[in-house]
Amino acid sequence: MTTIRADTATHAGLHASILESLGHPLPAGAKVLDFGCGDGAMVGEYRSAGYDAYGCDIVLERETEFLRLITSPYRLPFPSGTFDFVFSDQVLEHVDDHRAALGEISRVLRGGGWTLHIFPSKFCLVEPHTFVPLATLLQSRRWLHLWARVGLRNRYQKGKDSKEVVELNYRFLTTGTSYLTKRQLRRLATDHFSEVSFVEHLLLQHSYGRSRHLSRLAKRWPILGRFYSTLHSRVMFCRKA
Repeated sequence: MTTIRADTATHAGLHASILESLGHPLPAGAKVLDFGCGDGAMVGEYRSAGYDAYGCDIVLERETEFLRLITSPYRLPFPSGTFDFVFSDQVLEHVDDHRAALGEISRVLRGGGWTLHIFPSKFCLVEPHTFVPLATLLQSRRWLHLWARVGLRNRYQKGKDSKEVVELNYRFLTTGTSYLTKRQLRRLATDHFSEVSFVEHLLLQHSYGRSRHLSRLAKRWPILGRFYSTLHSRVMFCRKA
């Protein structure tokens, strides 16, 4: 079966480039699932690229033939062995029960299928949703108050006073995020997959803009790549036996 040519201008192309580099090119017409699909934009990208793509999430504006609601987290609304490839983008940091979620992803994958997850590191310098420095680790109201007082806001918090911003961020961080370490994720994933690896260097290599420039520097100074994976993004690849 032929493969669709990788094109890193789209999420589908970026994922395809990473999979090709790993020696697992995604075949044309493959059945694909976006785990935590949001508004379904990436599902649309994949379908436009010729893949048989679907999405699922615990909250959907509306269900369609291709976007399915997860009514009982994390029981995915698809039969076992349905998909060739499952991916998520900026989702794993919101999962409450990683063991259950990874088990369900493994269940809906066919034998030999792959899964790829891009998400913020537990040790990232700036928490990417609240924009608060070190808020993946420091989530006390006192710490959040410091940054609210200096005027730090995300796009949903413009015009809100410091007290309200603190409570919004505290509630979001303590109930809406669950940052695990690389070691914790690897241990959980190996219960369900025969191969588990972290491939942040491939995200750097195949991304556009500053990340690609950093990739060139990381080839000369590998410590830069390690800093990126520790202080910015994680990319976890798993293969089902």
